[in-house]
Amino acid sequence: MELQDLDLFLFQYTNSEKRHMETSPDALSKRYLAIPKVHYCGRELYLFSFRSLLENKYVCINKESRFTHIPEHIHTVIEFLYVYSGRCTQIINDKKVVMTQGDICMLDTDVPHSVEFLGKDDIIITIEMQKEYLTQGLLSRLGDNELINRFLINSLSKNASHNQFLLFKKQNENPIHSIIRHILCEYYDPGLCSDKIIDAYIILLFCEILRQYQNQHFSSHQENDLIIEILNYIETNSLTATLQNTAEHFGFHPNYLSAYIKRKTGKSFKELIIFQRMYQASFYLSNTEIPVYEIAHKIGYDNLGFFYQKFKAMYKMTPSVYRELRRNPIK
Repeated sequence: MELQDLDLFLFQYTNSEKRHMETSPDALSKRYLAIPKVHYCGRELYLFSFRSLLENKYVCINKESRFTHIPEHIHTVIEFLYVYSGRCTQIINDKKVVMTQGDICMLDTDVPHSVEFLGKDDIIITIEMQKEYLTQGLLSRLGDNELINRFLINSLSKNASHNQFLLFKKQNENPIHSIIRHILCEYYDPGLCSDKIIDAYIILLFCEILRQYQNQHFSSHQENDLIIEILNYIETNSLTATLQNTAEHFGFHPNYLSAYIKRKTGKSFKELIIFQRMYQASFYLSNTEIPVYEIAHKIGYDNLGFFYQKFKAMYKMTPSVYRELRRNPIK
């Protein structure tokens, strides 16, 4: 599907929307008869699991039907709701949340919410994914700035868990709309390698969400900006950085820096150094033919046994097995 054809496709009335136009706005689709219900805080809610849709996929994508509403329900997965056109009013755990074109909302698992009546101009796109994909699977595929990406995703996930949802208002010059348009074209008109192309666009989407989250979350918190600078310094200088010289670089006492890093990331300075070095090792194993002992030396370890121990602790396999699996993934 070409981009210029996407809007026409999305605004066409689906069979479901045609049925809703012929019935009462309060009438629900018959598919709800097959959806299980659960008791939550004294009320009965629908339970959306998406089990069959996510069985062989990282994510599933859906355009919500117009001319109806979505009753209160909870998910067993994380949902990103994007307002492609028009507006959307959600009731999230009894709180009214109004969204307009370009806004995106991240809903954690088990959050009671409903969507009020959608009109003809309200095109709402939802992306569902297993929580493990966000917090673990995505991390290994975001490329550079591994420590920073891990910190931001963990922070994103924890905040969503704490607040139950995160709302990102549309930003000027925000490429998220363009990325989602490309995802939808591949999803609704799949061709050769569409799954891989969608997967690549999902990475781009999350990179933009992380960038927006960093700007939104840290814009008024100078102290939080500092941890990003520290993580970037550790990534750049993982072969030579020590607690002492890192503390001197930022003008702190080593004990204060150590406690600050632990409080902000949940990891010690030493653990972050090891993590960054193992990440570099995984890159060499995946993309070069350099022998394992040379890789260990390149990332700062002369003791091969110590390198094997730390690598196996992080990746649950030896470097050789990791290299083989990355070269010949299991289908």
